[in-house]
Amino acid sequence: MYNLWSVDLWSVICLRRFGKVFTKFSLGSMDSLARALLPYRDVIGNVAGMLTIGQFLSGCFTCNKIRLKGSSEGFSALQFVFGCGLTILQLKYSQMLRSAPLIRTSSYALAICLVYSACFLFYTPSGKRNDFWKLVMRTTLLAGGALLYAGFENPGLVKDRFGLLVTILTLSYIGLPLLKLREVIRNKSSEGLPLPVILASTGASVLWLLYGIILHNYFIIVQKVIALGLCAVQLSLFVIYPAPAATAAAVRAQHKKPKGE
Repeated sequence: MYNLWSVDLWSVICLRRFGKVFTKFSLGSMDSLARALLPYRDVIGNVAGMLTIGQFLSGCFTCNKIRLKGSSEGFSALQFVFGCGLTILQLKYSQMLRSAPLIRTSSYALAICLVYSACFLFYTPSGKRNDFWKLVMRTTLLAGGALLYAGFENPGLVKDRFGLLVTILTLSYIGLPLLKLREVIRNKSSEGLPLPVILASTGASVLWLLYGIILHNYFIIVQKVIALGLCAVQLSLFVIYPAPAATAAAVRAQHKKPKGE
């Protein structure tokens, strides 16, 4: 089972391997690309931010399902609560980088996750809120510990080390949709995967990758390269396991019905 509370060894291994690749990467080529993109830095950052916010807004569909059901039973608060802790850390790291687009995006994402968490709690029966509060406590300890560490660490080291921590947690969060991989393979259908969200994630990852190159920030670069790999895996599922043809035919038939029916 995918465990967000243990160290993601796979992410650490990937980060180390990609780190070696990027150390061998031609600095001259990256500098040339960064100089070419520099005039468009704000545009790239703002568009990437909008796509990222679009990803977070996908939680509205889950909240609406909870509202229609009248209860949060059968749903997980992990995406929302852990999202709050992650966006707090991302906001802190964005402030370290002094990047306005990153600060703005992290602030909006945090506000959205707080609303989702409040909605989830509202529809959780009073007798079953212990799991929710345990998750909140774990997230608070994780985020609080990281922020405490950032406050006491050597200023010359904190940016890199804190960036590594945020990168590992972000990759864990991005990998959450892969929890449905077993279900997709078992049903041989990608119908349950949110294609618009995955496409938005892919576009945002490409733009944040370019933004990271402009900033010469290897944590952002490595993070988004791995994120693109995860997106590629998810997109490939739509080719390998397309939605049932019967579903598509039913939709077309529905559109062809006379208006009077």
